[in-house]
Amino acid sequence: MMNYSADDICKAARAIQPYLTELLNAPNAQRLERQLEGLLSKVSLEQGSHMKLSHLLSEHQSTRDWIRLYLEESYPAEDILKALRIYYPLPGVERSVESPRYVCPVEKCNQDWYRQSREAEIPVCPVHGLKLMIDS
Repeated sequence: MMNYSADDICKAARAIQPYLTELLNAPNAQRLERQLEGLLSKVSLEQGSHMKLSHLLSEHQSTRDWIRLYLEESYPAEDILKALRIYYPLPGVERSVESPRYVCPVEKCNQDWYRQSREAEIPVCPVHGLKLMIDS
């Protein structure tokens, strides 16, 4: 974790507490919550407690990301979960990929096939020997 001031670390540790159950699985969230509570109650008493807090908060990628957004990019605590869960599509994919379904023209035949590229030749039904048709 970057070098933050002791006050920043303590402030971030208090701010992240309500979000631990959404950032981590239950056992890790509970363990981290207990350890944070213990350290935060000692912070004013012990020199170097912020280093222990910093180490604790950097154990998991999700908490490191949360702290970075909170301290470096000044995100409001309540908006960070939304920012962490943004889906970024693969580069170059501008729209959804369609895979049309083709079915046998014989009624009640359950043979189907999905075309995955335009170059793929449309097959025939293995049961009836008829070329599959696009399902409308």
